[in-house]
Amino acid sequence: MAQRNHFPSDIATVLLAVSSLVNLMNGLKSEEITMEEFLRRHELDSKSILVSVKIPDWDRIMSISLGTKMKLLFETYRVAPRPLGNALPYLNATLMAKISRCASSNGMVVGDCRFAFGAYGTKHAIRATKVEEFLTGKVPSVDVLYEAVKLLRSIVVLDDDTSYLAYRSSLAAGFLFEFFSHLVEGNAESPNGYVNGYSTLMSPARHLDHGKVSTLLTSGKQEVELNKQYHPVGEPIAKSGAVIQASGEVVYVDDIPSPTNCLHGAFIFSTKPLARVKGIELKPKSVADGVNAVISFKDILGENLGIKTGFGPEPLFADDFTRCTGQYIALLVADTQKHADMSW
Repeated sequence: MAQRNHFPSDIATVLLAVSSLVNLMNGLKSEEITMEEFLRRHELDSKSILVSVKIPDWDRIMSISLGTKMKLLFETYRVAPRPLGNALPYLNATLMAKISRCASSNGMVVGDCRFAFGAYGTKHAIRATKVEEFLTGKVPSVDVLYEAVKLLRSIVVLDDDTSYLAYRSSLAAGFLFEFFSHLVEGNAESPNGYVNGYSTLMSPARHLDHGKVSTLLTSGKQEVELNKQYHPVGEPIAKSGAVIQASGEVVYVDDIPSPTNCLHGAFIFSTKPLARVKGIELKPKSVADGVNAVISFKDILGENLGIKTGFGPEPLFADDFTRCTGQYIALLVADTQKHADMSW
């Protein structure tokens, strides 16, 4: 969905940052490309299959690094209208960097790094490669982070019609600063007049010894004055139907007895993706056991339409080919639910 329908996927941003490889198959031809190349491509045709996504074993890669004592920093960020649930994000990000102790100072030097940002109005997540190149080999400081943030703002550019434009842009800068802020030494003011906002920080060299990154506690307070103009908006109200549901008195569909001569149905679904549907075979004696009919796309008088969303129409039943595993092929109708479930 991230590649074909430009869905603001969180997992696509993570896979992009960790340098995942995508294995594609078209007919008898197999191809392995990077996640970045995959997201930039046009949507796959009906003959192409995404076989697998390979995620590098970064623990193993770090363990075989010769001559250096390095640690891997990895963090994901996401801001959405609601902290819980399925709300689409304003912006998501995955930041990863190798750090090692600097030989000329008590700080840490940034090695290989990966910064991916997505869901801010573009077609797909992107890598901030210019920021990666700028920070590689540098010791994080207030000035260095300030220049990195300016560079990032020139990369994460939003369209004018994007909602919450300034807010989304500030999130990208905030994520980058938060990721490196614990590595900034001291609390000195920079020549540009910016300060790092922290009064005391643990020595960055200690992070390598313990394998944990120190965090600082923060707090906030917000006071909201309520008025009666919009009453009862904002007031806690009991959910309608909560009492009858909690008491067990509510009647659900499964609690309603089936009427006389009621028929029951069970979907027949595909067990393979992109498979040709040659026919539907029922178990022997299924008709004798109460099967009344098998309804497929051929029995639909109008359009074979199951659902229509912003991503396009979805068929109710598969036609000559199945799109995916689990797609409905037909509906089997029988005199009991047991006979319907066990007849195919």
